[in-house]
Amino acid sequence: MKRNFVTTALLSISLLACTGSDAEPPTQTPPDTTDDGCVRDELEADFGSAPLQGAGVDAEGKLAPGSYILSSTWIHRKGTPASEARFEELVGPIGEALQSQPGLVALRLGSSASCSAGRTLTVWKDEEAMYQFVGSPAHAEAMAHIGEISRGDSVATSWQDDERGATWENALAKLAAETGPTY
Repeated sequence: MKRNFVTTALLSISLLACTGSDAEPPTQTPPDTTDDGCVRDELEADFGSAPLQGAGVDAEGKLAPGSYILSSTWIHRKGTPASEARFEELVGPIGEALQSQPGLVALRLGSSASCSAGRTLTVWKDEEAMYQFVGSPAHAEAMAHIGEISRGDSVATSWQDDERGATWENALAKLAAETGPTY
């Protein structure tokens, strides 16, 4: 079960960090809700989250003071057997890449089984580090297959903030305000 939780969240970060691949074209207007009632700007009733972890997090789970680039994703998966199998295939290389990704300060993962949704909250040293991950081979491969996994209303956002901005509440507000394409 732990593997599925990590798998869900890791693919979220990889699939939504950027556009510009051979993936299906994104829609232009992000929907506020879907037919299942799941939305990007509210934590799901069964949402489960791992603590913030990474090189920039102390033993008490606190992020070191500083200025960072934060990113959050919400991926609303199709939830079909075929799409979940594809999801599993794509997430392995992403997890491996993240283990040694330069500039990744911290990561927090969450998921909801009832919504077939995954959420990520990442903290990066700077924008360059974030985009190095976005351009990595594992990420590019996942982006090329986003249409096989997402329902089309998934979204990503990033912003500059200090350590106090690395919360789910802040991420929800940023996701709600995002006007960029959905995937």
